[in-house]
Amino acid sequence: MVAPTDEKVRNMQAELHAHETQCAERWISCFDRLGKLESSLARMESRLLGVSGALIVFLAGLIVTLATKL
Repeated sequence: MVAPTDEKVRNMQAELHAHETQCAERWISCFDRLGKLESSLARMESRLLGVSGALIVFLAGLIVTLATKL
């Protein structure tokens, strides 16, 4: 005959195993999303650097043009 505490322990072990499986799946999902976010941020950073460089070159050209005409 199985004692009630043994049955409770088995139930808890089954619940813990199910919980661990769900958490592992969630972590995989989180890591995938973080990878996508990192690549998106890298793309945004490169675009920002390109626009900033173009703006600096434009403003430097404007300053040189104004300085030579005065």
